[in-house]
Amino acid sequence: MFHIKICGVREVAGVEAVFKSGADAIGLNFYPPSCRFVDPEHSLTAGLASKAGELGLTRVGVFVNSSVEIMLHVSERLKLEAVQLHGDEQAGIVSSLRDEGVTKLIRAIKLPVGPLTIQEIEKRVDPWASLGIHLILDADGGKSHGGTGKTLDWVRIRQWAEHCGDISWTLAGGLNPENVAAAIKKSDARSVDTASGVEAERGTKSASLMSHFSENALAALRRS
Repeated sequence: MFHIKICGVREVAGVEAVFKSGADAIGLNFYPPSCRFVDPEHSLTAGLASKAGELGLTRVGVFVNSSVEIMLHVSERLKLEAVQLHGDEQAGIVSSLRDEGVTKLIRAIKLPVGPLTIQEIEKRVDPWASLGIHLILDADGGKSHGGTGKTLDWVRIRQWAEHCGDISWTLAGGLNPENVAAAIKKSDARSVDTASGVEAERGTKSASLMSHFSENALAALRRS
């Protein structure tokens, strides 16, 4: 679906910086409590989505416990390429969205930080993997629903991936320019997602950090 996604972009200049960095997707955060929230009804958000479309970036809408009706409305209004479920949604919502024509779906799987077991990963992944949707393995952020800067057990994720079958997944959780190459090597990820790791201050993206992140990620992905 994408190789590098920068999540939580809030300015047109940030969208342009994502493109220049070499990343190929942006995440627009529609969770109001988040410092990265953008109002889907605001003209500025429409401008973000429009610019991303002009540049050929994959536009992913990040929703937390939103209704099917809201997700459909926002997806149509902003011409999103994919819907990301990042809250406490149940697997049944997938069929409801597919019935309404939403074909590209992403589910964030929130994994505990610290040492993992393959069984722990499978327990959280399997109900969604069986639906054939793309997964993002993220660090469990509790009530904040992500963006905490905490990393995952990359070695155990690699062990899980070696026998998980044909599951499409992305690595997230605390990735930044300094650790993304090691994360890709240790986890064998084929795509990565970051938010807080490329911010000069919380909620504000840094063009130089995004460039550094994408450069290091692309080099590691080519070697993997």
